[in-house]
Parts: sequence; C-alpha cells; structure tokens
Amino acid sequence: MKARARGRTQARVPSSCPPGFGPYTVVPGDTMFQLARRYQISLDVIINSNPHIPNPNVLIPGDVLCVPTPEGGRIPTSCPEGYQRYTVVAGDTIERIAGRLGLDAGLIVANNPHIEDPNIIFPGDVLCVPIPIVFPCCVILESRNASLSADAQAVTLAQKLTNSNHAITFTAISLPPPSTFGNFDQYEGFVGIPGIGGFGLVLQPVQTELPSWTGTLQFKPLLSAGNQVYVLPGNSMTGVSGSPVLSTNLNACVEDL
Repeated sequence: MKARARGRTQARVPSSCPPGFGPYTVVPGDTMFQLARRYQISLDVIINSNPHIPNPNVLIPGDVLCVPTPEGGRIPTSCPEGYQRYTVVAGDTIERIAGRLGLDAGLIVANNPHIEDPNIIFPGDVLCVPIPIVFPCCVILESRNASLSADAQAVTLAQKLTNSNHAITFTAISLPPPSTFGNFDQYEGFVGIPGIGGFGLVLQPVQTELPSWTGTLQFKPLLSAGNQVYVLPGNSMTGVSGSPVLSTNLNACVEDL
C-alpha cells in the first residue's frame, strides 16, 4: 500500500486563479478541449489560464484547473455617459462586439478596466459598450459663456466616411475675437471621447459677411453617444486653451435615446 502511494502522481494545483475563474478538479475522461466546450471558452483561453499544466494534452484525475466561475461574470461598477451594459454570450470577443457596433475595439477596451485581459472574456461578463449614433448627424452647440451675444452660434456635423472612418466638422459664426477671453488668438474645436481623451484642431477663419471659423477632424470610428464637442479659444504660441465657450454632446444623434 505504501509503495503504491509513493508512486502515485501528485495532483497539480494552481497557486491562484485569474479574476472570474475558480477551481475545478479533473475527473477521469476530462480533456482541455472538452472543458473549453463545457465552459464556452476557447481552448487557448483555458490553456493560458492554467500555466501550472505544462502539457495541456495530459490531465490527471485530481488535477485542479482554473475555469470560469458559474455564478456570474465580471461586472463594472459604472459605465461612462453614452455607454450601456452588455452581457457577453458564447462566441463573443471584444473585436466582434465592436464590429457589430461599427466602432473601434479600443473604445470597449479603454472603458472596461474590470476586464484585465481584453483578449479573454467569458459568457456572463458584463461590458460597457458605446451607444452608436446615426450618421450623418448635425447638433447645435450651446453657449457656455455669458459674454457671448445671441448671434454667436456653432454646429457640428458628424459623418461616417466611405472608408468607415469618422469625421466631425465644426462651424462657428458671430464669435467675438478670441482675445475677448484672455491671451488667445485662435479658436479650436475639440471632441472628447471617454477612455480615449479626445481630438482637437485649430478652426480656420472664413471671410464671410459674419465672422466665421470652421474645420474638420477625421479619425478611426470612435464617435458615439456621450461624446462631448466644444469650441474654445486657444493660444497658437503657448498651446494653452481656454474654457469652452460653446459645447454640447452627441446624444441627440441616437435614435430613441
């Protein structure tokens, strides 16, 4: 009896499991492939989650593996404005979810810090996903400065281009000289994107009957509900920008938001 005990292979046990995983004890007949199908994850995911098993083709009854916990997935504490919760189903990847929304996967990665590895998500995980907008869409910016006259207005046009990239055009009219607001000599347009930061450009003056400024930004498919758009004064020499004088968001570009 003692000789057999000394010759028995010792079960392999992980020191810990990744978030969203728990221990599972291997029984006769188990394989990595079968367990991956049972838990609706890819074979690579279950192999990578169990580095204490050097040969994934050889499992021993009594081995302990890390597998997705059945009681539920990982849930964010909150989502940014313009995002909604989505529960992952079998076959989902962040790339596929982003593709269905017509948006860049980086938006989902950046706004789901509770998912430590964006390449590994499981059925039951809850993600914050952007609410897509309908293109083209035009929104009017609202005054944020009491010194602006009622004639001072701005609009933005959001577009989806034929190459699937996004563009946003700013047009402002009847603004006072930028120096009205301090040591500034230009106007800038800016779009703020949760998790990404944003993009800005210098608006070019246009010779018309009313003083006007305009400019267009092009970038990856990043525009969604909740994005903030601003017109603000700036200094071309120092790179310093002032407070927004006109702003709004793109919520009005969503159907039935």
